[in-house]
Amino acid sequence: MLSALVGLFRRITFFEKAILVVGLFTIIIGFYFIQKVFNVDQRLSWLMLIAIFSWLSLLILIILSSLNAEVREDLSSVIRENAEETRLLKEITYEMLSELKLLRQSMKGTGSKKKP
Repeated sequence: MLSALVGLFRRITFFEKAILVVGLFTIIIGFYFIQKVFNVDQRLSWLMLIAIFSWLSLLILIILSSLNAEVREDLSSVIRENAEETRLLKEITYEMLSELKLLRQSMKGTGSKKKP
C-alpha cells in the first residue's frame, strides 16, 4: 500500500526547483520595491500602479512557465503510452491478418473438392 502511494508522487525536477526559487525571489523583491514606492508617495500613483502591474505580470509568467513544464512532462508520458498501444495494435493486426490468410487457405482447400 505504501509503495502505491509513493508511486503517485513524482520527483521534483531541477527546472521546478529553479522556478520555485525564482518565484519566491520575485515575490519578496517585488513586494519590497512596491512597499518602498508606497512609502515615498503614501498614495496610489501611476508609478505605484505600474509597479504593481509589472510585478503581477512577472508572477503570472512564472506560473505559466511552471505549468508549461508540467504539461510537457504529462504529454511525454501520454506519448509513451500511445506508442505502446500502437505497437500492441500492430501486433493484433498482424495476428488477425495471419488468421485471415489461414481461413482463406482452408476455404480454398474445402471449396475445390467436389462431392460425388
